Amino acid sequence: MDIVELRTPTAIVRHGRGRLIVLRPGSDGERVLDVPVTDLLKVRLNRRADDAVVIEIYLRYPTPVLTGVPADRTPLPVLIAEHDVPAATEIVDRINGQILATQRIDVAAPDLNPPAPTWGKSGPTRADVDRAVRRMAPNREAKTAIAALHRYVTPDEYVLETAIAAAHPPVASGQGLLAATTGRLLFISLGASDRFAHELPVSAVLWARNTEGTPLVPGDDAVRGEANMDVHDGNVTFRFTGADRADTERVTCAVNFAVRRDSADGAAGPADPGVAQLYSEWELLVERHSLGMVDDAQFQRYGRGILRSLPDGG
Repeated sequence: MDIVELRTPTAIVRHGRGRLIVLRPGSDGERVLDVPVTDLLKVRLNRRADDAVVIEIYLRYPTPVLTGVPADRTPLPVLIAEHDVPAATEIVDRINGQILATQRIDVAAPDLNPPAPTWGKSGPTRADVDRAVRRMAPNREAKTAIAALHRYVTPDEYVLETAIAAAHPPVASGQGLLAATTGRLLFISLGASDRFAHELPVSAVLWARNTEGTPLVPGDDAVRGEANMDVHDGNVTFRFTGADRADTERVTCAVNFAVRRDSADGAAGPADPGVAQLYSEWELLVERHSLGMVDDAQFQRYGRGILRSLPDGG
């Protein structure tokens, strides 16, 4: 990025090559501030009560400036003349744009393109099924169900996680292979004599939760410490008791991921904010409160709104 410079009555503001430098005017050119843009919280123009216009530079961390005075997130003011406001606006926008660019995190989306099957003597084999099964605790009785899963998955869905679990009515009774895909929750029985499979579309699922020793209905004999997964479709709750806790929890996370993904892809408007986004909003609110940009009453009101938006929040 090219270096741009703004000369004011009290300072020289220089921005470029990832740094912001503030110099005192004069032959010595004393550096008041010399920091990378990543250390900046924001830069803004402000008109003070005495009608003077200043550029306010907020540092992200309590960093001492070169004069030895700790900034401690207090904005460093740079006084500018009235006729310099247009040029100051441009450099402020340029700096804030780079601040946002340095804060942006590019999260690589998982590759959920269903892989093409490879065909062998025993039938089709899908790479996503193999990866999910390898993460699962080994089970000799699951071989037939795994082979069936390779045949049951469609070209439009990606297998996320698998687990061995016992189904409970109204799904069925008995052990089976539980598979969460981007489109369905599948249960394939392990029984050699009485083979069956059930499916539940992700679009019909509201949520999935892990529960331990909680009766599904009054009278159930729930065992303390059981790795249960409950799946709710808005009317009926389906319960599966996992053979391995880690596998069951991964399937639960996969079902919820698929539900949120389906909701976001098919929604007419933006999806509900996730926990990470709400937490970022909370951190920003705390930061603004510490800078005096939000008073105590506003902080309490906005904070309650964010906390109430969290899952199971009060």
